[in-house]
This record gives sequence, structure tokens and C-alpha cells, in this order.
Amino acid sequence: MKRSRLLFVAPFALALGAVACSSTPEPRDGSKDTPPALDSATPGPTAAPKANPDLDNGISLVKAEKFDQAIPSLEKALSVDPKSADAAFYLAVCYEQVKKKPEAEAKYKQALENDPKLVEAAQNLAAIFLDDPARPDQAIPVLESALKVDPANTRLLQNLGYAYSLKGDIDKASKAYAAALAKEDTAALHFAYGSMLFDAKKLPEAVVELNKAAAGISDVPTLATIARMMGTAKSFGDCVKLLDKAIAGKKDAAEFWVRRGTCKHELKDEAGAGEDFKGAIKIDPKFGPAHYYLAMSLLAQKKKPEAKAELKKAVELEKESPLGKLAKQKLTELH
Repeated sequence: MKRSRLLFVAPFALALGAVACSSTPEPRDGSKDTPPALDSATPGPTAAPKANPDLDNGISLVKAEKFDQAIPSLEKALSVDPKSADAAFYLAVCYEQVKKKPEAEAKYKQALENDPKLVEAAQNLAAIFLDDPARPDQAIPVLESALKVDPANTRLLQNLGYAYSLKGDIDKASKAYAAALAKEDTAALHFAYGSMLFDAKKLPEAVVELNKAAAGISDVPTLATIARMMGTAKSFGDCVKLLDKAIAGKKDAAEFWVRRGTCKHELKDEAGAGEDFKGAIKIDPKFGPAHYYLAMSLLAQKKKPEAKAELKKAVELEKESPLGKLAKQKLTELH
């Protein structure tokens, strides 16, 4: 007899750059999708499953996303059958949904004790271990055990890569990401891998992966984030190309124009840089960075009076901010 098991997989931890990307894993809220039913690992194929109406009721409530209502039934089901991997797993899911993380962690562990092959429990337990404050040393053995059961699971592999990156073991992290990409070549995986390499200061390798990610991404903030990373990696041509795409999707973002202008400046395209800084000022005349960088571009073009005027504007707008102080210092030097 088959019993349905929901696949509640916590969104895996990502090591990302800036803007919409950070090295802190995103909060998990559980999957909203109901996957195809899986065979329960217990009981064995020749044994009839024990009747446990509380478990059945709890699972029905979980499917309806009534997690708080499911908890009493699942707690009773587990007290009746402490060896039930399903009861422990679903109870852990519910505890996690109602923000009882320590209780969820304990029940995921119990689920795995009852059924070491329960990959869903391993996935969610490892995700808890990778929450802030991260415990990669505890996540890694859980993930590696689960991968023995399901070696093609890309989420397990990605979390394993992230866990190793937290330990500073970039070689093992890279192998895990590469294995995930061999199974599922997606922009999201290339982005995660490239961001990990970027954070590890492996900039040439990061550029390769981030370019592969960008090829499959249309989200404007993410493109702008990758462009910023390209600038840091001194891949200025890629920076300009990606900001071309970002600006095409959002023409009124003054900061995108300034960022593209700085990358053009690094490519010695001073005329193009100046036009971008002017474009940013046209969008937002009070955007101080645009005035500051336009001044730098004008200085590079030997246009000192115009540069001084832009620096004065930057000082006026930025006042005592770090950029305002920098503009004030540069203005003093010019005098």
C-alpha cells in the first residue's frame, strides 16, 4: 500500500553578492507544491501499514497548509507510533512553518533516525543547519548521507557546495556545484556557483559562471547585481553589456547609468562615460554620485571648469556623506 508523502523542501541557501543577493540564506517557508506520491519507506512491502487516523488527519491538514491545526494530530500520531518517519517528518514541517525551529530540528532528526533514506527530511534539516548562524559541520554529513540515497539531487548538491564554501573549502564546494550543474544546467545554479566564487575572490572563474547565469536571466535587479560583480572583477566589457540589458528593462534607474558610466570610464570610453553620467542627471538631478563621476570624467577630458562645477554640485547634494567628503577633497585639490 502506498502512502502519500509531501515534498516540503526548504529553499536552499545561496552564497550571493549584493543588491538582491546576500551571503545570508533566505528564510524558508516550505514548498507550496504537492509532488507525485512517493512510496513510504516504512512499513516493508509485505506488511500492512498500521492504522493511524491521527497521522492521516495531520497529513490532510498539512496538504491544506493548516500547519498549526495539524500539530496536535501529528503529535498524537507520533506518541502512538514513535517509529513513524512520516509523523516525525510532517510534524517537523509544521513546527518549522510556525517558527519553532528547535522543535523542527529535533523532529527532522527523529524522522531520519526512523528512516535514514528520507531525503526530504535531510534536505530540510540541512537547510536549518545552514541558517544564520550557520553550522556547516553539521549540515555536511547530513547532505552527504542523503546524496548516497539520491546522488542526482541538485538541491542537496547546491546546499553541499554552500556548506563547504562556508568552511572555506572552495575545491569541495566547486565540485558540488559542478556536480549539480552536470545534472541540471540552470541560470540559478550558475548564479549561485559564480557568486560563491566571487565571494571567494576567484574572480576569473566567477566571471565565467556569472556570464553563463546572465545569459538565462531577464530579471533587471539581478542583471544589475551581476554587472556590479563584473566591475569588481575588472571585466568591464561584461559590466557594460549587462547594464545595457538592465537599462533596456528599466530606463529610469539613475544608478544603473552611473554604474555603466564607471565601467565605460575603465574601458577608456570617456565620451560614453560622460554621456551616461549626464543621462543619470537627466533622470535624477539630485543624484549626487552622477555629479561626482561626471566631474571625474570631465577631468579626464581636461575640462577643469566644468568638472569643478559638478564637484560643487556633488558637495551640495551629498554634504557630509563619504562621497560628499571625497568631492570636497577633490575640489580643494583643484583649487
